[in-house]
Amino acid sequence: MPKFSDLRDYLNYLDSKNLLRIIEGADWFLEIGAITELVAMSRRPKALLFDSIKGYPKGYRVATCLYASSELQAIALNLPHDASVLEQVRVLKERIKNLRGIPPKEVNDGPVKENVLVGDDVNVLKFPAPFWHEGDGGRYIGTGDVVITYDPEEEWVNLGVYRVQVYDEKTLLMMIIPGHHGRMIMQKYWSKGRPAPVAIALGQEPMVFAAAGAPLPWGMSEYHFAGGLKEEPINVIVDEDTELPVPATAEVVIFGLVPPPEEKTLDEGPFGECTGYYTHRGPGLVVHVTKIWYRNNPIIQGNPPLKGSVIRFSLGAHLFTSALTWIAIEKEVPEVKGVYALYQLCQTGPSVLVISIKQAYPGHAKQAALAALGSQASARFVKVVVVVDEDVDITNPEDVLWAICTRVDPYRDIDIIRGIPSMPLDPSIPKERKEFMDYTTSTLVIDATKKPFGMRDKFPRVNVISPELKKKIMHKWRHVIKDIVGE
Repeated sequence: MPKFSDLRDYLNYLDSKNLLRIIEGADWFLEIGAITELVAMSRRPKALLFDSIKGYPKGYRVATCLYASSELQAIALNLPHDASVLEQVRVLKERIKNLRGIPPKEVNDGPVKENVLVGDDVNVLKFPAPFWHEGDGGRYIGTGDVVITYDPEEEWVNLGVYRVQVYDEKTLLMMIIPGHHGRMIMQKYWSKGRPAPVAIALGQEPMVFAAAGAPLPWGMSEYHFAGGLKEEPINVIVDEDTELPVPATAEVVIFGLVPPPEEKTLDEGPFGECTGYYTHRGPGLVVHVTKIWYRNNPIIQGNPPLKGSVIRFSLGAHLFTSALTWIAIEKEVPEVKGVYALYQLCQTGPSVLVISIKQAYPGHAKQAALAALGSQASARFVKVVVVVDEDVDITNPEDVLWAICTRVDPYRDIDIIRGIPSMPLDPSIPKERKEFMDYTTSTLVIDATKKPFGMRDKFPRVNVISPELKKKIMHKWRHVIKDIVGE
């Protein structure tokens, strides 16, 4: 598989594989967002590149649905796209376990500096920021963005994906949930009465975007992680004013200063978020834009949240959650055969997590579930953890439901764990609790393994074709079966 040095490399590759569609003449007001949603919700979505956008010159483009299928995600992350989803998770898990972070490489120049706007020339409306959802409170230029900050005390660079709304030509509004690394870093500047410098990249190579959304521990730079995944350093240019390193091949980078919230905020939102609901209009962080770098014929990367699976707008969120949780569990629990975020709504937190084990002792399933809840990768917004035997396909919702329906006595095998971290976006948390910053939820733990442990061999035999017979029939009748089912 190729390595992509920028977003354009990736798009060109998709085009060569008939996985890209170019759309001319769409309106930035709702049309781009609506077309994006309809394609993302389809059975086999392809990447979209919008050009000749209403009110903008040809060449000022927006790319969406970039990673909206398992095939597109596998290409972007250099995973075996002909393998099963669980095998992709396994490959990613081993890659992360053996990963050595590679620091970024500083370069003096790059495509992102082909054009520079400063002073009176600064104008974020020069770029076609879409009005994504019908109920949004404005245009959002940052959905597939990477926000870059620098910790002035511990001296490391953080990358995060946070939504960014256009307020006017020289002002942006940014929403970063408390507890996220970017906001914690900004707080260090604010505590000293200083505005926090930020850089917002609006289109970048896939590995940088993937790393920016991965649930990494505090102090680990996403640049190092992206370099390790790519097996070569990410080229960056260090801005002389903010001293922030930005991707040299980014499409657009907006530099700005964020004043302390107690000094200034402006109302941000509503916005159609990853939970499938609109947020309320409320105070957002203000970004005073000081400078813009951008490439000729720039491409704004659009990853607007949509109702349903996170795969429709993220890159590898559910895969990284699965792989990192798997790594965490197997440090404490033996015979873990697989971990998968069966249903994940947002970049962080598996809404439904399924764990496969080969039972080794009584209580094994419950131990695995609790280990998952203690994992940083699964620390937020997890509503259900299901533990199954190794004969269940944890990537298949029907197979998981079958195990729940046939191996679970609700009174005996289901527990509710209270006080689990969630997030402000969680619509199930009452407003009065959110006012006191109580963003906790409950998690349903389901032991869907065969029981009792000492009599598993007495459990009824599963009515399914044996692997041996399946292999024999597929060898003899594959052409007939393939013609019938289209596989």
